[in-house]
Amino acid sequence: MRRRQQRDPLHQKKSLSQVFLKVDWPVQRMVALLKELDVQRVIEIGPGGGVLTRAMVDAGMHVLAIEKDQRFAAHLQEQIELWESLSPGKLRVHNEDILRCDLQQFVEIAGAPCALVGNIPYHISSQIVQLAIENLSKLQVVVLMTQLEFAERVAAKPNSKDYGSLSVYAQLRSSVHLEYKVGRECFQPVPKVDSAVMTIRGRDEQLSTEVLTATEKLTRLAFSQRRKKLSNSLSTILPEGSDLNGAPVDLDRRADAIAPLDFVALVEWLSNHNP
Repeated sequence: MRRRQQRDPLHQKKSLSQVFLKVDWPVQRMVALLKELDVQRVIEIGPGGGVLTRAMVDAGMHVLAIEKDQRFAAHLQEQIELWESLSPGKLRVHNEDILRCDLQQFVEIAGAPCALVGNIPYHISSQIVQLAIENLSKLQVVVLMTQLEFAERVAAKPNSKDYGSLSVYAQLRSSVHLEYKVGRECFQPVPKVDSAVMTIRGRDEQLSTEVLTATEKLTRLAFSQRRKKLSNSLSTILPEGSDLNGAPVDLDRRADAIAPLDFVALVEWLSNHNP
């Protein structure tokens, strides 16, 4: 009988959307970006086999690696003793799910200021970006490699096909920049989409939680009826006969033509004129 080929114990799991870099330049470019941002301490999400982890450690950074997959967490733990460039305490590994943990606790362990970094799974990109944005006050910067289409949606500007409620949500709470693209051919297994690296930083001017919550409700409504004029969308939530004269934005426009801060202005105006 033909012997069954033994499977690599560190094979990627489709259920966790694990795709790993097979070329060096994206790793080196990300490390260069972190050095440019003067990052010295990192919380890394999903280090996998540790290619980026090793590069950051070699660049002198202290890394706290958070790995959900027990196999890779154990593998990284073994590497601590093997990496000759490692000084005591330079790398720490936690076998945890970043979405089920208290990020503040990891910030305290890593030491402030620290960056949140990772080549993150496509299927949980929204949750991780939301987690990052909610904790920006505790972080120096966020540097994530995500699906290109997702990064374009987060960073999109008005009057573009990618602009939507996610764009408004992110840009009212943070400063987002798409740094560079990484082709699908750089990964193994080769995914069906390209990736990109984006940075997320805190905004200089913070809006109140009340305003942000109200604006999020309005943008979700407006973009759920993307092809309708704003006036039509508003008619579904305002009392009949509401006076919309003097609104700070042109209500004959559609949601994808309204800038994030214009949505805020509209929310504040509605609050004052249609309590």
